[in-house]
Amino acid sequence: MNKVKSAIITAIVVAAIVVAAVFGVASFNIGVADRYNSIAANIPLGSEFSGYVYTNVYPEGVLSADDYAALDDEDKASYEARGGLYVSLEESGFESYEELAAAVESDASVVAARLGDRGLTDFEVTVTDGAAIVAAVPSRYTYAAYKGDSSTDHSNALSVAAGTLSMLLADGELTLRTTDGSITVDEEAGTTYDTTRFADEYTDADILGDGSATYPFVSSNEDVASYFSSVSAFTFGGSHVLTLNLSEEGREAIHTISTYAASSSSQTMYLCIGDTQILSIPCSATIDTDVMQYTMSTHDAAMDAASVLNSVVSGSQLEVDYQPLVSVLSGTARGGENAALLAFIGCIVVLVAVCAAFVIKYKKLGGVLAMSCVILALVLLYALNILAIQTGIAVLVTCGLALVLFGAANLWLLAEVRAQCKTGKTMQAAVKAAYKRVLLPVVDIHAVVLVAAILVAAVCAGEAAACGLILVVGTIASYALWWFTRLMWFVCSAPVRNKFAFGGFKREVYGDE
Repeated sequence: MNKVKSAIITAIVVAAIVVAAVFGVASFNIGVADRYNSIAANIPLGSEFSGYVYTNVYPEGVLSADDYAALDDEDKASYEARGGLYVSLEESGFESYEELAAAVESDASVVAARLGDRGLTDFEVTVTDGAAIVAAVPSRYTYAAYKGDSSTDHSNALSVAAGTLSMLLADGELTLRTTDGSITVDEEAGTTYDTTRFADEYTDADILGDGSATYPFVSSNEDVASYFSSVSAFTFGGSHVLTLNLSEEGREAIHTISTYAASSSSQTMYLCIGDTQILSIPCSATIDTDVMQYTMSTHDAAMDAASVLNSVVSGSQLEVDYQPLVSVLSGTARGGENAALLAFIGCIVVLVAVCAAFVIKYKKLGGVLAMSCVILALVLLYALNILAIQTGIAVLVTCGLALVLFGAANLWLLAEVRAQCKTGKTMQAAVKAAYKRVLLPVVDIHAVVLVAAILVAAVCAGEAAACGLILVVGTIASYALWWFTRLMWFVCSAPVRNKFAFGGFKREVYGDE
């Protein structure tokens, strides 16, 4: 390869890296009103870097000090102070404060289990003053949203977090409901199905949010949760799917209920937990299957629904009736206001230090290694954004492990090249021999790490699963770039006469050679 071809290929690769790096890390204003936020600024952040979104949940009959102060004197008479809360046992439905506190503590464990099943990287559930729950989930703000550079992303992240909290704090029984008080099943026979006879405590609740009354299809003595064996959710090709697996009893019951629903005016049945609508099920015809699948609007909505339904199906129903979720609040990053910026600067410093070490040790060849190292960092950066991996300290450490894997594989190779050069081989022969000698071990190491990463991503949940997923990407990229380094080594060194000097190697000369 001549100098011109080598220069052209190198220039194209460097230009591609520069463009990817600029769009990856640089945010800037476009005109007066618009702003471009970089790939790095659009990665969802963990609570270390963006804080929690949290809410206080009070049982019926329990008020905060501010809400208590807003009552008139007559209403205040039934409440007594309990720490920072005011409790009315008459309104709560419990005979003693101790029973209420014990039930709230139990419910907090259930909510924590739901959040764990939800797959969040981290969360907090605590009981305050013995009779109220504080639940917090990562805000998942991007850096742009956290700093106020993207109001749309900020409001969207807050809405998603609020939806998760609202869904996973749903209390009450599982019911299948309809908006029709009576359903004409057979017009000729005049057969009707009266759903109003199953009126329950949720009949007057505005479950659909449009003022419509809803009625359960079956009596309160019927355990709708027993209709389902499990619930799961997955995302594929942009579709977010909620899968309901029916029990044998459930298949028969859903067959009957869906027949009624298909005859209703709305041809819809609503799956609800208490007064929270979980899923709207279209019923234009009778449902007769073991598995029901429905598309949800977002991945988060599907995961929220699957988590809370699995909890209720497994018998983990909240014992206490809680007041509706009024509002959510967001806090600052756990690591400090500038934690995300400092972490980003730290990553850049580490990357620059590694690249500088390569150049110092291996001269121009070190520049080739540095080029591949930067590409690996950009691959991980773009993967975090595309896969929407919530990024905290653990994920960044995992990215560092991918960098270590890449560096170790190349340093092992270069040590073997150096050893081959000292035997008197030409540079080309030394490189070929070195690649042949370390190929299988390098493949083995990458294969072992890849399998382990896949298992972690598939089996674990939350932050561990996120780490497994990014390690899968990093391992594949590391191996691909190991060969890319070989290609660029050939391209950049081809016009150079002294191949040994290109990489800082020395060749032992024997005899009269």
